[in-house]
Amino acid sequence: MKQNQSESLRLWAKLQDGNLEALGMLYDIYIDDLFTYGMGVSGNKSEVMDCIHDLFLNLYKYRKNLSNTDRVDFYLMRSLKNEILKRIQISKRKLTIGGQENNISFQISTEEGFIANEWEMERSQKLTKAIKSLSKKQRKGLSMRFSENYSYEEIAEQMNISVQSSRTMIYRAIKVLRSQLQYLILVYLIFFCFFKK
Repeated sequence: MKQNQSESLRLWAKLQDGNLEALGMLYDIYIDDLFTYGMGVSGNKSEVMDCIHDLFLNLYKYRKNLSNTDRVDFYLMRSLKNEILKRIQISKRKLTIGGQENNISFQISTEEGFIANEWEMERSQKLTKAIKSLSKKQRKGLSMRFSENYSYEEIAEQMNISVQSSRTMIYRAIKVLRSQLQYLILVYLIFFCFFKK
């Protein structure tokens, strides 16, 4: 645990200096814990994963303003909780005018809508291609872990492998996906850092 903390602090310092690889390594280290924690706050899998991704995008976007911490795990958990609560609050926010409640709606330009649709289509195609590059065993393992919320022990039992092998399989699958989608993440970061101000 102490060694994991010292590694996390080293990566945190690299992230503050703008190292994108350090961000990916922190993601790999904490994704399972963050997902489990987030499910305790929200209970909505897709919302939790969206908030985790937003959290890591914001970490990179605002890396120069990140404060020093002696517990990266606490910092990430607290930030994720804030992200989830903010999203819940925004979805519930209503505007009262003259005694009537109206849902707040935001208009985006046709150009922004087109860019968003293009981005979503490219992301979907790249993700599908990346997933197809995984072995059948890796795809099954990822599905069990993140779609069906199986523990590593349950995955090991279902797939007739050791618990360590189930962890390694999931880690390697995530690493493959991350390496294949790194370009897409970079484009997404650039778009949000420079064009969405």
